Amino acid sequence: MSERLPLGRFHEISLSTGDLAASIGFWHEQGWTQAKVRPVWPQPYAALSYGALVIGLHEYRFPSPSVTCVHPDIAAALEEHRDAGMVIAFAKTGPGVFNEFGFRDPADQMITLLEAVTHDALPTSDRAFFSLPSPDPELSLRFWGLLGAVPDGVAPEDWPCTRRTAGGLPLAIHHQDDHDGPAIVRTLSSGDVRVQARTVLESPEGVAWVTVGG
Repeated sequence: MSERLPLGRFHEISLSTGDLAASIGFWHEQGWTQAKVRPVWPQPYAALSYGALVIGLHEYRFPSPSVTCVHPDIAAALEEHRDAGMVIAFAKTGPGVFNEFGFRDPADQMITLLEAVTHDALPTSDRAFFSLPSPDPELSLRFWGLLGAVPDGVAPEDWPCTRRTAGGLPLAIHHQDDHDGPAIVRTLSSGDVRVQARTVLESPEGVAWVTVGG
């Protein structure tokens, strides 16, 4: 697999939750802003934004978290991925269904492509990034490079990683020995009174919310 594969535009980090109200409450407390959602999903659903990141909270069980993007031609993108030898985890295509498919990166991170947006969140400036664990960061970085990821930003001193942007998603890859799960990392200036040391909170969905100095 050597050709660049379509990813589309970043839409959300999709998170499975057993208690939508509790999840919304947690992220509100961390400064995230709730957005209007569209009537696409049958399950209870909410979307919240923080800088360039958006999380989609789904009261529904699925492989979580998922990096979720929107592509205007799901059927064509699916064919390109299959032709390149990508193992497709699931696919729903055709008339009468909301078209989507998913695949995994080398570290087993789910990536989902949707046919259309499901919320009206408007990401703004970069204030945080989504950091993914990997036992082999170089392998993961090469894979994400096939999806169009490009270098972007410098790793914070308190969070060793390699930063990228993929389809508008501020992304990072960190070694799983440093942190064994996915994390949403925000950087604050050294003069901010909230920055004393690295802080890590566990969200109700099992994703770390990390604050570090910039």
